Amino acid sequence: MKPLLLLATLALCALSSCEKARELAGKMKGKSTHANSSQPGEWITQVSAENFDSFRSQPGKVVVIDFYADWCGPCRQLSPILDRIANDNAGVVLIGKINVDQNGGLAATEGVRSIPDVRIFRDGREVDRFVGMPPEDEVRQRIESHTKGLKVAAPATSEGETPPTPEPIIAPSSKDWLPPGMQRR
Repeated sequence: MKPLLLLATLALCALSSCEKARELAGKMKGKSTHANSSQPGEWITQVSAENFDSFRSQPGKVVVIDFYADWCGPCRQLSPILDRIANDNAGVVLIGKINVDQNGGLAATEGVRSIPDVRIFRDGREVDRFVGMPPEDEVRQRIESHTKGLKVAAPATSEGETPPTPEPIIAPSSKDWLPPGMQRR
């Protein structure tokens, strides 16, 4: 039965838009094919032309806007990296995803020529951008370098729970003694 459905999906792809065929194939498999569908965290938002300006200009936050497309392989590779960075910097780094196929006018207005195109904003002002798929440590460094001085959101606690106590800051001790036979220079 499944090979027959797959054949029907391929025929549908040839006759109509491949995006519709991918959605249908995803429904048949029981999962979504969207690049952002891996159950994103609460710090990741789908952005459109209507809420683009208000989303990117959030005070006290680093806002990362990712222009992507579902069919773009590097975009699909970058998406989980951005998800991890947002979750590691909860409440400080917000990720906005803009599908260039659905928001072509916004992408053209913003000068997006190639994807993935990632723009980093702090307090509404663009502070960095990159195009393509750099290594994860470079993406992390580029985003987290703009989080200095911003406070991480406290984890939500339900009623009756006590908030976790912060870890004590351990300062290095000053070594004022020397082992026998050693001298200070």
